[in-house]
Amino acid sequence: MGVTRRLYLMLLICSVVAAQERFERLMRDILIFDAHIDTPRYIVDEGYRLADEHGYYELDIPRMKKGKLGAVLFGIYAQPSDYSAAQWLPRALECLEALHREVAANRKEMELAYTAADVERLHRTGKLAALASLEGGHLIGDSLAILRLFHRLGVRYLTLAHFETNNYADSMTGTEVHNGLSRQGRELVREMNRIGMMVDVSHISDQAVLDAVEESRAPVIASHSSVKAIAPIVRNMPDEVIRAIAKKGGVVCINFHAGYLDKAAYDVYIANRPARDREIKEALSLRSHDPARWEAVRAIQKKYFEKMPKVETGALLKHIDHVVKLAGADHVAMGSDYDGISGMTPAGMEDVSKYPLLVKRMIEMGYSDSDIRKIMGLNLVRVMRASEQIAEKQP
Repeated sequence: MGVTRRLYLMLLICSVVAAQERFERLMRDILIFDAHIDTPRYIVDEGYRLADEHGYYELDIPRMKKGKLGAVLFGIYAQPSDYSAAQWLPRALECLEALHREVAANRKEMELAYTAADVERLHRTGKLAALASLEGGHLIGDSLAILRLFHRLGVRYLTLAHFETNNYADSMTGTEVHNGLSRQGRELVREMNRIGMMVDVSHISDQAVLDAVEESRAPVIASHSSVKAIAPIVRNMPDEVIRAIAKKGGVVCINFHAGYLDKAAYDVYIANRPARDREIKEALSLRSHDPARWEAVRAIQKKYFEKMPKVETGALLKHIDHVVKLAGADHVAMGSDYDGISGMTPAGMEDVSKYPLLVKRMIEMGYSDSDIRKIMGLNLVRVMRASEQIAEKQP
């Protein structure tokens, strides 16, 4: 072996060893904070227990530990198309109560967090910080008093609309009614600022996002949205909207849904979704009292996911990197939408145990330790703290 080749191999080995040591050092104390995971509905519907390691869905305590997950904003929702208006508030409260109950049952492993300081304190002690969010303004029944009550119960952001337009905001997948935010929606944003609840602009129309950024005194978040420049689908955000969020100090949290990361995968998903949803509805109605019905639902979801083109973890990293290059590393975070995307994850990112892979890949891409820490969690802590500080200044 020539001298040059030996030297090259030695340098390569040293580089690999240094990268591994750097990765291990980061993983010892990095705060990984996911802005959107939808597990509470499974606690209500299926008796899902966080203490048990499962071979299905994407989050439980054993897998959180493997993935070094430090904080989660758990999503509470009731899709307008699935529940009547009379059921929206009771369903949201049932899911929130279930989250409180599971946290209490696992108090040695996790604790409810109400402030950015709580998140940091719990991370230092090795406990998971559990927080709650509401997905859709329809869940507060057009009542700011109910919004304030949810805040007291631990809800730390509200998504202004979900898949359908409501009285506050146009949904990006709904009918355009307000040309953005309504007057009532602007009032809602101001009240959220006053009490220190983060404003979430995922799911709402581009104009509604711009209106919310303009109205809010605090930075806003897009809790689970990906990049339209890479995957041009309706649920993703165009560059001008991402820039507007960043200019106000906000954060875009990248959604892990394989169909939101890759247009070809989305096209197959959206074409098959009516048949998939019809099969799921039939399975639930025919076996309404059979505990195994949820296994049947998961089998249907898996069958249709396997029809989609395979999406790799690299696609997720492209979305992260695009926001970094467009707006800076201060303005991107993780909003996986785990337990809300029917198992449609990129290969390699199947559940919460896989976050370390993102850290390793970002090291390989040349990201600094500081930027990796921001993207994996500290950006969300910053926005949360900014919302609290704005509230403290309110009359």
